[in-house]
Amino acid sequence: MLVGVIWFLAVMALVVGGAVLWIERGLDGVEAERQLLQREIGERSMLSRLTWLISTNRLTVAGQTTPDSVASQTTDMDASSLPVGAELPLDGREYCLANGWCFTLMDHAARLSLSAGTPATLTSLLVGLGVPAESTPQMLLDLGLYMRARAAFGGEGAISARLLRSPMEVFVLPSWRRWEDLLVARGWCDFVSVNEAGLNLNTVDPALLSLAFGFPAESASRLLAIRTDHPIMMSSDVAAVFGIHAGNLPEDGWSRLASSILLIRLRPANAVARYEYQLNFGADELHQSPWQFLQRRSLQANVPDATNQRIVHDTPGVLAAPLVASP
Repeated sequence: MLVGVIWFLAVMALVVGGAVLWIERGLDGVEAERQLLQREIGERSMLSRLTWLISTNRLTVAGQTTPDSVASQTTDMDASSLPVGAELPLDGREYCLANGWCFTLMDHAARLSLSAGTPATLTSLLVGLGVPAESTPQMLLDLGLYMRARAAFGGEGAISARLLRSPMEVFVLPSWRRWEDLLVARGWCDFVSVNEAGLNLNTVDPALLSLAFGFPAESASRLLAIRTDHPIMMSSDVAAVFGIHAGNLPEDGWSRLASSILLIRLRPANAVARYEYQLNFGADELHQSPWQFLQRRSLQANVPDATNQRIVHDTPGVLAAPLVASP
């Protein structure tokens, strides 16, 4: 009798322990989902604030703001909304606000456009990212043929350029697909873009200049130093930055202006960025929204949240207010 009672109590203890463990795991799962939902709501709220401010108040100045620009003395913006000067550069520096959120603004034209890059430039970039040099000619040939779409007009048709929708579209080609994992792991989408006219030297990452154009490290350092003093505006500025290597950059392959497409990364101060949002602020029709959401790209866990030194702003206002309501 006593043995039976002991066995019964032991079994009940195991059952109760298992039930408690199951409940605890369930609660942990619910808490994880709650935190994920809370971050999702906060991220969407911050994205809405940023897009609203950029669209209505012109938060940035078309890439002309240099990293250490002197604060402007006059502004038509609400000084409580933004840091003094009311300008934020698009070179990938991270801004952290008093409400615990950090954001990074990046220029779409700071990346090498697949539709505007020369074969030599693309070859250099591919080799720099680890693709064997002997594989690049076939890759570029396939890409060139893919971008020349035949439109059925008349008997033989007309040749028109195919507009790529994403840097990842190239991996539909067999010669590119075999290198997809390697290129994506080494930051393919952080170095290239599509359908841009030229590379903006005021926002480009110097690492891209070294990979794609073969500029030495001292030229990249000189570019950052000159951009700190004043924006790159003319060919003479390019010559002053790159010296004898200025010829590596095609005459019509660079720009001084930012794209109408802006890349935004958001994260809580104690977490990493998960997504990169792509928005177009170049609407030129009255019946359209001032901005169009283009896409959301998932970031790799090893992608840095910012390419430059973190800057903390405790300025109160619309942008940095606690996330308690919609913007």
